[in-house]
Amino acid sequence: MKKHFYVFASAAMLIASAALFVTSCSSRGGGTENSKEGAAIRLFFGKLEVPLFDSISVHISAPDMESIHISEKAASDNLRINAIPQGENRKFEITIYADSGKPVQTGEAIADIIADESINIPITLNALAGFLRLEIPLGVPNNTGVHSGKLYLKGLVFNMAFETGKGVFSTGSLPLNESIKLEIELYDAKGEILFTGSKNLTLISILQNEPIQLNSTRGSAILDLQEDDGEHKILAVLPPSGVKPRAPQNYGELFFTEISPNPAEGTNFQYMELYNITLDSLQLKGCKITRTGTTTAPITLNELILPPMEYVVLGRESVVNADYGYKTFQLLVGGQPLGLFCGDSAIDTLTYSNKGDNTFPLEKGRAMQLPLANYENRNLGKSWCFGFSPKSDAICQ
Repeated sequence: MKKHFYVFASAAMLIASAALFVTSCSSRGGGTENSKEGAAIRLFFGKLEVPLFDSISVHISAPDMESIHISEKAASDNLRINAIPQGENRKFEITIYADSGKPVQTGEAIADIIADESINIPITLNALAGFLRLEIPLGVPNNTGVHSGKLYLKGLVFNMAFETGKGVFSTGSLPLNESIKLEIELYDAKGEILFTGSKNLTLISILQNEPIQLNSTRGSAILDLQEDDGEHKILAVLPPSGVKPRAPQNYGELFFTEISPNPAEGTNFQYMELYNITLDSLQLKGCKITRTGTTTAPITLNELILPPMEYVVLGRESVVNADYGYKTFQLLVGGQPLGLFCGDSAIDTLTYSNKGDNTFPLEKGRAMQLPLANYENRNLGKSWCFGFSPKSDAICQ
């Protein structure tokens, strides 16, 4: 059977922009915080996602005021600062630190602070350094034989960590606009090399494309880096291999990972999520999702290709972000048997219920999720949890 898998790599925080929202206010009741001596403001950065984050510092200055310096150790999306002197041309200088105190982003803006006014100030955070993360999908059962790996970069060695279904390399901060050589070795359980690869690259922006050639003891693998919604995607073809999608054949190659049978908004917001555990792209055309043991018409899928180790969300007509929409099929609130069938093969079956000894987490207004690490025991209610994280591994709440 032909095999292929994806490797995801992102040069994080190379160039980023955010909006800095400054809200100033004063209290006419004469409170200390908002007295004539200064106003209280809140800086809104938006969601900060910086690998190895350390702290945020804000320096505020103007010719007619004493400078103020604030530092926070938490990567929250807003920062409250009290007693900013009201006046014109207040300069805000922001620095983001990561990787043991290294400045990785800076930005600045100038604003007038006036009582009882809210101000929106756009600010660009300019990157001083970048981070590289390589994700190598291995499959949850890890049938590739890859047991460990090393990434060699600028005289440093990074060991591959294992997350559910993938191997991950994460670097510290790297310089921008400098050529660096990246070398990868993947090993089997005996320490013998299965795959090697190297590449000279320059981190400039998250939009660049980089092809990488991997060689293996079994042949070669071609990796092609492509832009994909702000991330870098590398397609690796393992020998003997091809990229033509195939139909699901075996039980467990696809399975249910998130189900919302009782959304607060009503049945038109019901949805299901499936996960492709294999290293193949699966063609789901003609596959059916049924309420097993009933005469209810199934969902019969049209043209739908699910890449390896990725999710697909199927939703009723009001689920605007669903990858695939359906109209009449209804999930029962209290429980039911679900089945996924492709041709004559049962690919997954699941019976969920809110009664008996095998109770699932069913509650109005909440979806239930299956963490990938629990996939072998997915028919047990205790393997599921409340949560909402479509198209990513479960985040139990």
